[in-house]
Amino acid sequence: MDKVDRIKRLVESSLDTSFGGEIQIVSLMVLPTQKYDEEVKEWIPDSHSLFLQIRKGSVILDRPNQVEFLLESLLGFECCVDFV
Repeated sequence: MDKVDRIKRLVESSLDTSFGGEIQIVSLMVLPTQKYDEEVKEWIPDSHSLFLQIRKGSVILDRPNQVEFLLESLLGFECCVDFV
């Protein structure tokens, strides 16, 4: 199974569990990130960033970035969430 598909299934599952199925993923993109290694003087793979567009049903979020915090703590990399 593709890594992006596994991440999407994990995100869907965690959103369903945390918000009772009231949040629907519109689009999801996982991009690799890099960092500059001073020792070898080149860019090397570092982690990933998740860009997510979601549609919120009737769920009320306590704070605007509640979904980002949930996903960042779960996945361990940066998440950018946009509500559409």
